[in-house]
Amino acid sequence: MANAGTAVKVLLVVAFFMIIAARSDEESVPRTPNLHPVDGATLVPSPRSSTNIPGGGLAYCTGTVVATDSAPLGELGGVTLQIYYADSNGGRTCAMVTKTGTARDQRGELSVTLQLHNYDGRRWPRYANHDHRGTDPRSAGVYLDETNGRCVRGEARFDPDRGRAVTLSTGKIRCPWSAPATESDSN
Repeated sequence: MANAGTAVKVLLVVAFFMIIAARSDEESVPRTPNLHPVDGATLVPSPRSSTNIPGGGLAYCTGTVVATDSAPLGELGGVTLQIYYADSNGGRTCAMVTKTGTARDQRGELSVTLQLHNYDGRRWPRYANHDHRGTDPRSAGVYLDETNGRCVRGEARFDPDRGRAVTLSTGKIRCPWSAPATESDSN
């Protein structure tokens, strides 16, 4: 009888852990190709990546670089945050972070965030972020559409497995964006 009681306890413990594992899978971020590419560029996040953008981030950003910020990481490496602006989709602002020099091969977590300046929530399309773990030298491009005439801010962070983390933050970027000239403006 003692063996039957032990077997029941083992089954209950196994069932408990299976329920916990099933619930954690339900909360995972979907990893699907981006449904809104720019110039055909899409990115499928790796299993060690997450983003709040439906469909994922972009493989690269297009447009004009409107802000660049860099920080050293070690003697010969660093991290660079770039923010781009393009006139497509009512104004698309995009941000990427890149590891440079000796930091390129360091393992760790690389993240980039872009949000409307006056927005404190975490929901896309007013807030976009991408995090990934590993040795990838750059993040996906996170983007916000319809930013013409709106202030944005960006943040990047690299937390290497060995060494100190580095964080880059911008203030307001290009506030307000310039509206395209109309025919009445050029006369």
